[in-house]
Amino acid sequence: MTGTKNSQTPDPKVAGWYPTRRQVLAGAGAAVGAAAVARPRLVRAQDGTTLVFGVNSIVGNFEPTKWNGFGDSVITMDSLGRGLTHVDFRSVEVQPAVAESWEVSDDGRVYTFTIRSGMTFHDGTAVTANDVFRTFNRIIDPEDPSRPEAIGAIDNLGGDNVDGIELVDDMTFRFSLKERDEAFLARLTRPDMIIISAAALDEFGADVGPNLISCGPYRLASATPGERAVLEAFDDYYEGRPAIDRLVMQVLPDPLAMTSALASGAVHASNFVPHSNLDQLEASGRLQVFKPQAYISLFLTMNAVSGPLQDIRVRKAINLALDRDAIIQEAFFGHGYQPAYMSTEAQMGYDPAHVAYSTQDMDQARALLREAGAEGATLRMHSQNQLFWPKLGQVVQRNLTELGLTIEPQYVESGSFFGIMFDKEQHDLGLWQRSAFMPDMDGKFSPLFFTGTLSAEDTTAHVGLDTQPELERRILEALREGDPEARHALYVDLNRFLAEEVMVHGMLANIYTPVAAQVGVEGLNPDGMGTYRTFLEDVRFA
Repeated sequence: MTGTKNSQTPDPKVAGWYPTRRQVLAGAGAAVGAAAVARPRLVRAQDGTTLVFGVNSIVGNFEPTKWNGFGDSVITMDSLGRGLTHVDFRSVEVQPAVAESWEVSDDGRVYTFTIRSGMTFHDGTAVTANDVFRTFNRIIDPEDPSRPEAIGAIDNLGGDNVDGIELVDDMTFRFSLKERDEAFLARLTRPDMIIISAAALDEFGADVGPNLISCGPYRLASATPGERAVLEAFDDYYEGRPAIDRLVMQVLPDPLAMTSALASGAVHASNFVPHSNLDQLEASGRLQVFKPQAYISLFLTMNAVSGPLQDIRVRKAINLALDRDAIIQEAFFGHGYQPAYMSTEAQMGYDPAHVAYSTQDMDQARALLREAGAEGATLRMHSQNQLFWPKLGQVVQRNLTELGLTIEPQYVESGSFFGIMFDKEQHDLGLWQRSAFMPDMDGKFSPLFFTGTLSAEDTTAHVGLDTQPELERRILEALREGDPEARHALYVDLNRFLAEEVMVHGMLANIYTPVAAQVGVEGLNPDGMGTYRTFLEDVRFA
């Protein structure tokens, strides 16, 4: 029996259609009762295809150098742009992208990039070395007229180690560093390092974010803050036009709505699947469920200049009071791993013996707190008010109350949270994470610990500690080491030093972001998506 489609429920795979938020939520609600009994449904390709991808937020500002949430700054950015280099997380090997090749000087301080010939931006203009120069000049030069206020990208590029940039000729661009940096090529793969059209910077200046023109596999068609962003396939993408014609980044901040939208087919794929529903979704057989490598480190930040936290004995007591088993079970429903300090098992510097630093010992914790004379101290604890953060905060508060501290929790929206955490006068403790936007381990170490970075100066505020010169020496030593085995050993020792001599992060858990997709969605990249890097150019419908 055949019939015509209801005009109120068009096919989400036909070109030109994308759902309103109301339609997605309505489909999600209808699926709640049916999810357990419905059969797997193939998503079949038609002429002109639309993939609806679930995200937790869209601000509508795709400014690469500023943090606007995972939806804008990572997930959508990975489809809109490309940097000089690229890592897809299927392999951690750095690959050419906007740069088709590069040369590194013998001392490892000068990188000369040849720009890919014939590459174009979404506006049809040719990609040249001038576009690359303009992109990085606005990151490193505070006087650049196209530079937004309060950007964080310079920390991720290498901070003060970047000595200068040079436009050599139309297709050649050069970076000069003060010291060798073995992570430098990997830094350029980050989503905040994508190349922006100089013409767009001329037209929009510091307001280029809502009008971003880059050279990724998809171009920005529209964005509705709090609703969705719509991207269209870029015909002239240097690796070939994507198979999917249109991506819809659909906002579904509520975990139940996200789960139900996936079950109903209103959303085709997402890496914002709540851990609480992962076992149920996997058992249903209706969806593909992926559990990628764990690159994400969760931790409790401790402000080293705030009250009793100035005493390392108090910081160590807090760390020893944390019950990681309870955190993993209650906040992540068993889908997480006990940390071995800052390196996860997928990263350089991991040593399973370091799990001892993250093993609860309440007796020793109480003894340290008593020795420091800090029993009964009151500390503020800030957290975001979405996803798993409130549940995580409840476990941490319970642990620290049992230790003998008075915790004043404050759960706030993301924008307010980051404003508070980058002002050392406003916070004591904070629930935080560091994702691996690049697989190199220095993507965590330098931005979190080096003098001059926002995290080191204002979140943990540890730069005045006596240990800071030695900490920075160790970070630099690892960055300059070209032998992978020797570099791994240096990072193992750096993790030990941080845990024993600095202790401004109480590690909570290593996690991944679960990935789910309808049966028939192929070409996903779960290992990238598990740390929010979302490369969708190879995705297609069966």
